[in-house]
Amino acid sequence: MPQRYGPPDGDAEIRHYAGIVAVTFAGELPAFEDWVRSFGPDLRVLRDQGVVAGLTIYRMGQYFGGKSVPTWGIAGVAVPPHLRGSGLGLELMRANLHENFEHGPPLSTLYPAAPALYRKLGWEFAGTRTLLRMRLSDLPAEDSDASVRPAADSDEAAIRELYRGLHAGLNGCLDRSEAIWQRLRRAPRETPVMQFVAEREGRIAGYLMYLQKRDVPGRFSFDVVVRELVAADAGAARSLLAMLARHRSVAREVTLPASPHDPLLHEVLRTQEIPVESHMGWMLRVVRPAEALESRGYSPHVAARACVEIHDPELPQNCGTITLALEGGEMRASKGGSGPRLDVRGLAALYAGHLSPGELRAAGLLAGSAKHDAALAAMFAGPSPFTPDFF
Repeated sequence: MPQRYGPPDGDAEIRHYAGIVAVTFAGELPAFEDWVRSFGPDLRVLRDQGVVAGLTIYRMGQYFGGKSVPTWGIAGVAVPPHLRGSGLGLELMRANLHENFEHGPPLSTLYPAAPALYRKLGWEFAGTRTLLRMRLSDLPAEDSDASVRPAADSDEAAIRELYRGLHAGLNGCLDRSEAIWQRLRRAPRETPVMQFVAEREGRIAGYLMYLQKRDVPGRFSFDVVVRELVAADAGAARSLLAMLARHRSVAREVTLPASPHDPLLHEVLRTQEIPVESHMGWMLRVVRPAEALESRGYSPHVAARACVEIHDPELPQNCGTITLALEGGEMRASKGGSGPRLDVRGLAALYAGHLSPGELRAAGLLAGSAKHDAALAAMFAGPSPFTPDFF
């Protein structure tokens, strides 16, 4: 007899969960069934005289301080409409969190449809994903010394290496698994993802992935939806943007994922402001604090020491005071000491570099003596956390 929580027991349960996902996210069953099956063993369902909820797990990494920390990317959290509000989502996520604590990586990351539910279990907002919208006629149309051509299969290794090289030092960006790379390229059949590279002297200096979206059937014009634009330098960015600009005779606007501090914006900020199409927050859960803190990267130029008392009602094994000692880019987290009370939700926001100690105090997530605040701020200083990926 299958347990209440666990992997699907056979094909019928996989199909049942896929049907719940299709209803939850207003999609077609065949497409969602293919997506669900692609996760193989990384599916979890909740049962009560049949499957009543489920989720999927992306096994991947997330960069913090220049190092990749393993995380479970939780997606596809779904409960049938007639059962929502009955506590099944909370039960599902609680079971997954405890499984993660026992057998998974030290972090868990997700995009929340219901933030209050995840906050009850210790997740907190820790970064953003922003989509900008602009008119194609506003993009710079001048090429640079980097030429643009369609991407070939042989470019894949260089594309992935360029992504890693430019994103590993940015807090919150994903150390993509194969499933995340596949998701980036997934699109409806009628609007395939097109790929181009910018190269200079035979070396790839940037790449572009986008699709063309016609919202109104029969309308001549369409919009350009950029999945990813990555450039190693301003010249490559300019050539890729110029290629997008050349769609302006048949397309109107472009949406583009970008961080708030993306150097790409220097090329597109020709007006006072750029409208934001979408600004989403993702949440982080520090599942095993000591392991997570010691796995993260830090500046080798910061030497600091601080103590915090972690409060984690859902995982009482994490509760207690720890001393953080940072030197030479390496963190050591040991039990003991005396310091302010840090809620595990606040630990997530601090860990990612999303909120400062002062901001955590204002949010009610850090309380007590402020003598360690300056050390904590120095330890976790870095780029504002974001990711270009949605999952």
